[in-house]
Amino acid sequence: MASVLDSPTRWAAPVSLLALGTFAMGTDSFVLAGILPQLASGLHTSTASSGQVITAFALTYAVAAPIVATLTARIPRRPLAIGSLSVFALANLAAAAAPSLGLLLVARVVTAVAAAAFTPTASVAAVALAGPSARGRALAVVNGGLAVGTVLGVPVGTAVGQRFGWPASLLFIAAVALVAVAALAGRLPALPLPGAVPMAERLRQLVDPRLLRLVTVNTLATGGGILFYTYIAFVLGSNAHLTGVRLAVALLAWGIGGAIGAFGAGWLADRVGPDRTLGLTLTIMTLDLLAFAFAGHFALVLMLAVTGGASSWSLLTPINHALTGLAPRQPGVVISLNASGSYLGQALGAVLGGLALARGADARELCLFAAGVVLVALSVQLLRVRLASVGR
Repeated sequence: MASVLDSPTRWAAPVSLLALGTFAMGTDSFVLAGILPQLASGLHTSTASSGQVITAFALTYAVAAPIVATLTARIPRRPLAIGSLSVFALANLAAAAAPSLGLLLVARVVTAVAAAAFTPTASVAAVALAGPSARGRALAVVNGGLAVGTVLGVPVGTAVGQRFGWPASLLFIAAVALVAVAALAGRLPALPLPGAVPMAERLRQLVDPRLLRLVTVNTLATGGGILFYTYIAFVLGSNAHLTGVRLAVALLAWGIGGAIGAFGAGWLADRVGPDRTLGLTLTIMTLDLLAFAFAGHFALVLMLAVTGGASSWSLLTPINHALTGLAPRQPGVVISLNASGSYLGQALGAVLGGLALARGADARELCLFAAGVVLVALSVQLLRVRLASVGR
């Protein structure tokens, strides 16, 4: 597909506005975790029960993403992006006004469906705007919005919620999304649709072994990364005795590395190809997690935090780059399938980590377990490259 806007200076602005939308999505995915006690108190329920709003969002997104992409494949990208982001903003406004946990859950389900429509659409639109030669960089900008939302938006949104009450966090997200809607309405051009694809062919994309192998790599690698990151405070406290300010600095280093990785992966994928980029990323992830098992000095922890964040946030861009290359007629469907893989990986990692700790695993064993999961992902990646080389 040729670029709609034929120079970086022309596609950078609308793609950056799409990234503002994904910034809101990244913030929305995790911000409630930091204010669950306030949310529970405000809705007169338990913290455990209020945690259902996070589970409901993740599961709805994972299930809805490929379904929404398949059903909306013939809707023009511009109105789909603006419309889904508008629904996302309105659903957050409704969630902020919810008087009960039940109504909040309904609003969060709607929010997740809208997010499942917007995020893959933003990636597809970015690729169409930039063209094949800059596909990786455009995807990196959109994925970078998710990364910055997680690294910067979540703490800001959490601070807002703790200062002004939990609904303020959702109002903050809605405000960012509405700014992005207004800006996209003025700057996002009409985008060509891919050629008409029968519904049967769209559904076949969801079971194509070549695509499923890539999504499996993402699910396993994300699972290993989340297995570690969910319990990073426990690991760093046990292995390196980090607490308080030093722990916060280590988490900041992880976030800085994540931003570098999210944006840098696109540049690398455009130059050496998505498969080499992905193989390098998985290798660094595995070695990083192994090193964390034995890292007892603060300086070493900081170095590993930067490389760990960078490699973890480098996953999505080369995988989406490869997926859109394999299925150029249906980029939205395959990117949404990969998004489901990411959310399933997050659930897998949290469950595996919890089971490991319940069985008495210590911090070092948890790191080794996480490294093992990512090593399996690397093995699947090497296998799929080998199969691709013989046309399978």
